[in-house]
Amino acid sequence: MNRKLLTTSILMVLFLQSVSAHGGEEEAGLTNLQVMLISLAISLVFFIASRKLFTLDSNSKESIYLSLVLFTGAVHILLGIKDRIFLLGGVGVILFALLPLITKFGNANRSLSQAAVGLVVTIMFIGYFVSNHDLHFIVEDYLGLTTKFAELGIIGLIVKNFMNKTGVETTESRS
Repeated sequence: MNRKLLTTSILMVLFLQSVSAHGGEEEAGLTNLQVMLISLAISLVFFIASRKLFTLDSNSKESIYLSLVLFTGAVHILLGIKDRIFLLGGVGVILFALLPLITKFGNANRSLSQAAVGLVVTIMFIGYFVSNHDLHFIVEDYLGLTTKFAELGIIGLIVKNFMNKTGVETTESRS
């Protein structure tokens, strides 16, 4: 049964690009506003339901971290209908972030999972500015900028978590 599910999933991913291009419309796929609204909805629903679904600390920033990861991952997956690199990045960041919640190995190696998320998000962040040289385009790209702010939040939360684990004093811990 698992083999059939895996085969079906792989085939669906392989045919994503041909499905979005089929039909003869000028521009197939979702608009930036639709991608943003869908991603925000996924992120907000997860944020609200996360405390009931998973055993998250009420004082931890983990639900915020996972909501930001789901937002940026969903944006990249939805954009991945046209570009497989986006799809790979979106699926990768979500899988690395959810690994500690769904496997014993991931839970035992939570720091490794967060480091992997940090690496993928950093590559996404840098890749956006490397591929977009036009400052005018970047300023008008509300979807890209919103996603980059979410990615900065993810990186900030990961750095703060590592600093707290290593005993580095932050401004919050001094007061």
